[in-house]
Amino acid sequence: MKNASTSLLFLAALATAPAVALAQIPATTAAQALSPSAASSLSGTVADSLGRQALPFATVILQATADARNLLSTVSNEQGAFRFDAVPAGSYELQVRYVGYKTTAPVAVTVAAGQPTALAPVLLAADRQLLGGVTVTAAKPFIEQRADKLVLNVAASPIAAGGTAYDVLGRAPGVLEQGGGLVLRGKNVTVLLDGKTTNMSGEELKTMLSAMPGSTLDRVEVIANPSAKYDANGAAVINLITAKSRKLGTNGTATLGVGAGQYGRYNAGLALNHRTAKLNVYGSLDRLENQVYATTGAVRKVEGALEIRENGREVRHNQNNSAKLGFDYELSKTSSAGVVLKGMLNARDRDGQNLARLSTDVPLDASAVRTVGTAQFLSPSVNVYYKTTLDTLGRTLSLNADYFGYRKDWRNDYTTRRFDDLMQETGPASLLRDSSPARNSVRSASADYTQPLYHGTLEAGLKTTFTTTDNDIRWEQARAGQPWAVDLGKTNHFVYRENINAAYGTFGRSVQQVSVQLGLRAEQTNTTGTSLTTGQTTRRHYLNLFPSVSAQYNRSEKVQLGFAYSRKIDRFAFGIVNPFVTYISQYRYAQGNPAIRPSFSNNFEFTHSYNNLLTTSISYGRHTDVLMETYQKDEATQVVVNTFQNFRSAESVSASTTLMKPLLSGKWMTVTTLGLEYARINGLANVGLSVARPSAFLSSNHTLTLPKGFKAEASAQYMSPMTFGGLAFQSRFVSSFGVSKSLLKEAATLTLNVSDVFNTQNNRYDVLANGINSANLDKAESRFVKLNFSYKFGNKNVKASQRRSTGIEAEKSRMDN
Repeated sequence: MKNASTSLLFLAALATAPAVALAQIPATTAAQALSPSAASSLSGTVADSLGRQALPFATVILQATADARNLLSTVSNEQGAFRFDAVPAGSYELQVRYVGYKTTAPVAVTVAAGQPTALAPVLLAADRQLLGGVTVTAAKPFIEQRADKLVLNVAASPIAAGGTAYDVLGRAPGVLEQGGGLVLRGKNVTVLLDGKTTNMSGEELKTMLSAMPGSTLDRVEVIANPSAKYDANGAAVINLITAKSRKLGTNGTATLGVGAGQYGRYNAGLALNHRTAKLNVYGSLDRLENQVYATTGAVRKVEGALEIRENGREVRHNQNNSAKLGFDYELSKTSSAGVVLKGMLNARDRDGQNLARLSTDVPLDASAVRTVGTAQFLSPSVNVYYKTTLDTLGRTLSLNADYFGYRKDWRNDYTTRRFDDLMQETGPASLLRDSSPARNSVRSASADYTQPLYHGTLEAGLKTTFTTTDNDIRWEQARAGQPWAVDLGKTNHFVYRENINAAYGTFGRSVQQVSVQLGLRAEQTNTTGTSLTTGQTTRRHYLNLFPSVSAQYNRSEKVQLGFAYSRKIDRFAFGIVNPFVTYISQYRYAQGNPAIRPSFSNNFEFTHSYNNLLTTSISYGRHTDVLMETYQKDEATQVVVNTFQNFRSAESVSASTTLMKPLLSGKWMTVTTLGLEYARINGLANVGLSVARPSAFLSSNHTLTLPKGFKAEASAQYMSPMTFGGLAFQSRFVSSFGVSKSLLKEAATLTLNVSDVFNTQNNRYDVLANGINSANLDKAESRFVKLNFSYKFGNKNVKASQRRSTGIEAEKSRMDN
């Protein structure tokens, strides 16, 4: 307790230090050549007049009163902040323009020599006539490359309609499913939902994203080098931004979709939003039901000509339900508060068959396993927030409190039958069953503070998170007709508790053509893992610092150069630390490892951007205590156990070039990315884990706006073979196509799309490590035809709910049981 108290005091001190910078774009002006003694700076923010929400990328114009030719302009950043440097002393008029809002009346501004001027927030009112009359003819691309992130505009994608959030992530350039998780250009990924961690990883994260309709997303942000403001876990961040309307009044959106692969599927949803002068109430209900198949195949060499051949097929029936209810209340002109409740209730039935056969030149004995199971997942969450602007200088304070619960009830029955070489059953069936309930919870509280400082912006914050996972895995076995007995070799009750106390500081400043951002984050971690079955307890306490720095040099209006460095931690999924055994097939199990440690990495990236058309990046990462999935074989039974281990170090290198080219006067948007990836574990040549081979990838997305309200989209991705960590992955290719039509005066949209048109999406890989030689093919159903209809109704002038982040998304992303 004394160590924890000392660490908290240290973190609190760190959070109050001006450590990092928020990059801003300086105004381009001839006034920069004037003497510094005769000039000063002018800064402010742009916000919506009703909800006080920041308006990013607004055009800000500063015009000298005495000389109309002396005109300065800049653009607000993503926090709505703008800044003019080297402004000559004198009188000016300031105007702000933003699409969908009324242009402000000129604001009189006086700039004193040598004294920085901070303006009160500039508030813009929505233009109802403009909102109803704007017609956009250019095609908004599905993929946008910005200075610090890649943005997927889900709402603009005909292919995304009727799909899931997991489908959307699969189309992001450089994002791959690997080792049970997501990686971006060789970096482990943390998935956020509206800026907050999802507390899930592996199969649990995949289940959640597969249960989330793609229509609930507005866009996805892929951040390769997150700043110190983000949790240190994960070298890269993917932020899912849910759809929010910016209209004024009361409105709603109804969605209905049907589709088919080998089996049928449907989705339906309803979202409502109502706002009075100070209160905004919003909610949504969504349901997605489908039935999908998955196949597996493996050929493993045992000894000489002896080999084991496995083939499996499983059908899963999924029923996914999600709900949201929240409100925002404006306490005053500068303060607001709110509550949002979210919940997901998902049910899944499974029915699978797996046949394993020993053979040489002729078939030998075989075994077949029938698996029947049910599972139910319940995950409620609550967020309470308070946000206030402290003064006219732009100081803000945001407070958040969060709770996330995760309840899983999982039951499976396994029936194993054995056969001779003629496939004649040799004895009574063996029965095995498991009951695997999980009761997990995450509680979090955070505070974030922002203020202008030394011609820049200071951000600082504190956060504390308490996580508990309670998994009671009970296995029983029996012969057909015999009583059940507990299988002590697999049964285990494991409780894991984790407390993370964090503090960060960021400071950023722009000087002429250079923008610099510095950051430092500290995280103090306390963990306790207890097996109630064996009485074994493992405790750890550690404090780590995570510096970050980024810089951008605007060489000209067309050329920008960038550099970024960050130190990160890759925390293991909660299920990995649990030593319980999971049954995969009669020759394959998975088991956790309570002795594993988190991995650390130092990440570097150089970027080049030309004319907003061509963006190039080169990244390098050095990793220590690398966490890797490994395979161990029991020579007596030939059972292979998948587990996780730490290895000394690894290196990763990646490079990519993205070309964004508008054609046909902007009606045809093309985004093409070509990249190269290489990763290698050091010093393990004797077991085959250090063998590595680079891989190239190519992705191309095309969006075309057609006459009479039609829009078409086509995308394709290819990745060449890659070898890493004892796994040799074969090439992968997937393509999709969609078309949409606006109806009912653009109030409705009808979309038809086909995913994985050629049914080529699968995972082929060889395991060549630790004495194991196997070829594997995993195929999850991926080709679907989907028809989706959405209709927007009600008052088109309603102000939407405020989008805000909760404080528990990183822990959600690690829930994997």
